[in-house]
Amino acid sequence: MKKTKLYILTFAAISLVTILAGLGALRYYYSNARETLWAHKTQSGQREIRELGILLEQQLRAGIPSADAIEHLQQSILNTDVQSEFVCMYNTDGIELCHPDPALVGTKIVAGNSRFTDSASSKNFDEILRNGKQASGIRTFPGSVSRSSEIVSVFPVKGTNWMLASHANLAVLQLQMDYLYQKFMFGTLLLVVVISGSCFWLIRLIYRKYERDMNLQIAGLNEEINELSMFNRSLELKQQNAVADTNKTIPSGETTRRRIITYQKDEINTIDVGDISYIFLADNIVSVQTFQKQMYTINNSLDDLMKQLDNDTFYRANRQYIVNINAIETILVYGQNQLQLNTRPKSPEPVIISKNKVSEFKKWLDR
Repeated sequence: MKKTKLYILTFAAISLVTILAGLGALRYYYSNARETLWAHKTQSGQREIRELGILLEQQLRAGIPSADAIEHLQQSILNTDVQSEFVCMYNTDGIELCHPDPALVGTKIVAGNSRFTDSASSKNFDEILRNGKQASGIRTFPGSVSRSSEIVSVFPVKGTNWMLASHANLAVLQLQMDYLYQKFMFGTLLLVVVISGSCFWLIRLIYRKYERDMNLQIAGLNEEINELSMFNRSLELKQQNAVADTNKTIPSGETTRRRIITYQKDEINTIDVGDISYIFLADNIVSVQTFQKQMYTINNSLDDLMKQLDNDTFYRANRQYIVNINAIETILVYGQNQLQLNTRPKSPEPVIISKNKVSEFKKWLDR
């Protein structure tokens, strides 16, 4: 995949996830804000009419005539904003005693005028007034009446048939919520842009670093592959030379050993050096493994044997192994700059060339 396409897909994925998360959070906070505002308007309306009710009770106990108390309340609420929220007063018969709009004073709430719904029931608003009890709920109007629903709380004034009522226009509140929603939406989109851009920038930085590391690793692997290829080519040439050397006659006076004496129970056997795959030391016992998959023990040490074997054919890989060039099947990279020889037959333990001997091993293969 091209880098540009990868970056575009990454940015698109981050943006999509951020947008979905942002919209989910926006919806959650908007719903909570809406419920909080509704509850606040209900509580503030209840508190306002309760305080007015207590004030009217005190005025009546102080001997102020009912008509004067009603007139004082009418003057205090006169021309207040009836479009958003206001306070008025009815009696239990549904007659408007006080209203911000003086033209409505004296009108009567009749059956079917509106419905009042709370958490327990839904009744006509005039029934709520006749009950003469404190209540809070949503007042809705028939479709034929061009009037928005309201949050309404009613409170009875003790010793009278008066019912104070607070009204909060839901349409106006919804406009406020819509404005708040737009603010939330703008903030969310801004947050999406900031988060997406920041994440995209950070991912590009991380990816570039990762890409550099991968390029270094690939370059290192290519070097190892090239080195292994050289080792294996040298191994093939060395094995070919070793096969050719077996057909040559050993000159007189040659000290290279041609056979090794082994012991197996009470028998004494000899093994042709050319049949030896590798010689190894395990538990202080020197053993010989042949290409025929037979194993024998000998009394010689690896150091002594190495002095007597053909150094062009046998190599002292480490303290435990002497390996025949023809027994090496493959050479692999092992650990940090080490080599592993896979032999035929397979050795009991991995035959490891330490990093200090890799250069010497390479020269041995090349000669």
